[in-house]
Amino acid sequence: MFPELIIAVGLAFEKYGLAYVPKGGTESMLNPETLWRIPPDINVAPLPPPIRKIRPQDTAVLNARRAGNRGRVKRHETTPVSV
Repeated sequence: MFPELIIAVGLAFEKYGLAYVPKGGTESMLNPETLWRIPPDINVAPLPPPIRKIRPQDTAVLNARRAGNRGRVKRHETTPVSV
């Protein structure tokens, strides 16, 4: 395999996770105190993972598998239970 490539992509994820603060949050996504870090002296530059585009047929499959009613109320008629 390509261990340098794997470490380079991992380094990109590490830098992104430490720098990005989610909307409404105050801390980065990754906890810098508990994160295992890639040593800086290994002579590997960060490499972002390749960007994959989602094809229209893939979007159709994902939408068909989506859970929930997506805003459309499914009303079922129920009969009242009297005690």
